[in-house]
Amino acid sequence: MIGHVLKMLWQGRRKYAGVLMEQMLIFIILMISMAALFEAINKYREPGLLNTDNAMIFGYMLHGGGNGSLDDMRELGRGIDIVIEKLRKESFVEAITKSNGLAPYLRSDVYYDEMFADTVKVDGKSVGVIVKFADKEAERVFHPELEEGGWITDNVLEDGSRPAVVSRQLMDKLGWTEAMGKRLYMRGHTLIVVGISPGVKQNVFSDMPTTIIIPRDEEQLSAYEECCAKIKPGYEDEFHACFSKEYKRLGLAEKAVSFCYEMSGLKRGSMFEVVSGVAMRAIPTAFLLLFAFIGTFGLFWLNSKKRKVEFALRLVVGATKPRLINLVVMESLILSVLAALPGMVLFGFVYDWTGVNVAAIGMTLIVMVLFAVFSAWWPAYKVAQVNPVEAMREV
Repeated sequence: MIGHVLKMLWQGRRKYAGVLMEQMLIFIILMISMAALFEAINKYREPGLLNTDNAMIFGYMLHGGGNGSLDDMRELGRGIDIVIEKLRKESFVEAITKSNGLAPYLRSDVYYDEMFADTVKVDGKSVGVIVKFADKEAERVFHPELEEGGWITDNVLEDGSRPAVVSRQLMDKLGWTEAMGKRLYMRGHTLIVVGISPGVKQNVFSDMPTTIIIPRDEEQLSAYEECCAKIKPGYEDEFHACFSKEYKRLGLAEKAVSFCYEMSGLKRGSMFEVVSGVAMRAIPTAFLLLFAFIGTFGLFWLNSKKRKVEFALRLVVGATKPRLINLVVMESLILSVLAALPGMVLFGFVYDWTGVNVAAIGMTLIVMVLFAVFSAWWPAYKVAQVNPVEAMREV
């Protein structure tokens, strides 16, 4: 049947040329949109995204966004510590952590590179890393994923060294197959690896940087610390009210403006640029696909009507109605396959043949197959119901 269909398409090549060109354009545009969509989905599903469900971030911002005096900042820090101790006693608060550079969605990737970049040294090698400061409560708040070992529990170990959780990316750069218990050197400190993380993402669609997580160091931290709380579901308003009350009671509002946000909102905000970019591709593509479907449907509808006599003759000589329908659908499928070939060649030059991109082009082919089937099946079905005697009278 395929050879017969190809011969028919060649004979009607002028008639089908416009449809072929249209489907080539649709395939290329759809392929680009699918590649962007699948890349975003793959980034979202990568490990390393901290769990911020039912998490609140709270703290203060200095008036005018500037730097206050050292005494003011120390006073604010002591005040926040008092607020945290009060909040920890509330029944709806499960855990509170203070960190720096760990809480996601707060900064751009460029900011992390500028503010938290450092170098670790081991075995004569120096590797650039992004340093994140955390405490043991961060495990209960963010539930970080660990491949091996455990989370930071103490600031200083018995031998005077400090614990560290390293990312898989750091291990790969150092050429390590095993990391537990190994020593690293940074900022004059000896670090011992107590845990291995698959990575820590700073934003939903960010690449995972080479990361090392160490205990908070009061002397090296900046004035601003990330205070995050894990609360019971549905208690966001109660937490906000309690924080605001204590903040005002201690007179901290005179020195700085307080803030308290749900981290789920920050997560959605960090996704906006990528999601909107995918949507900006997907929406026009969907409309283009719809209009092309209508055009192709109309073409096959008119073509099938013109072939009413041909269909009647085929029925007379023994063809079945399902076979006639399959014949027309096969024409549409072959057109779609021919239209896809240039797009697949272009794909090979523009994209790498990764699993994500192969899945994207596979989904594009599935959409085009469905497009081809549904645009041709109904016209063919209606015309296949023709009465051969009546059709022959119209000749």
